[in-house]
Amino acid sequence: MPSQNNPQDPDVLRDSLTREVTNDAYAIAGQIFKGPHSDVSRVSNEQLDERYRQAFMREDRGYLMAEASRDPAQFLAAMERLGVSMPPGEELQPDPPLPKAAKSAAPIPKAPTATQPTTYAAPEDVPALPTPPAAPAAVPPMVLSPSQAPVPLQAPVVTAMPPPPGVIPPPAQPPY
Repeated sequence: MPSQNNPQDPDVLRDSLTREVTNDAYAIAGQIFKGPHSDVSRVSNEQLDERYRQAFMREDRGYLMAEASRDPAQFLAAMERLGVSMPPGEELQPDPPLPKAAKSAAPIPKAPTATQPTTYAAPEDVPALPTPPAAPAAVPPMVLSPSQAPVPLQAPVVTAMPPPPGVIPPPAQPPY
């Protein structure tokens, strides 16, 4: 077992640097981000779930991957609320917790009260849901005469051309 008193011990050095960087990051962030910013907002879980649901429907894999890497804990919690799960055998393993010596003294910020869900004392106090707008009248289908019918697209005919020299290396000769 490594000695905790030896400052040259790699584990002690790593934990010390981790703690120092985390504490400095908290102090620096407080100096840089002093107040509310117009380009940053908090969204409720329902709003976040709706964004992710729409991204799934659009099959926007890039957005979902970016969100998963931006805040993995938030993303996984949203996926759990949406009922999305990893295929069997591909579950993610959580990272092990930091050693006690590496944990910072920086407090975890609390969410603003404006982002907390509204609670009601009794079920009668809950406001009624707004009625959805009336559905638009059905649009009749457009019927085209045979002369106006669209012409199906055809792919252009491409003749096979060999690649330029040096693009594909020649096949290797078997050693005899």
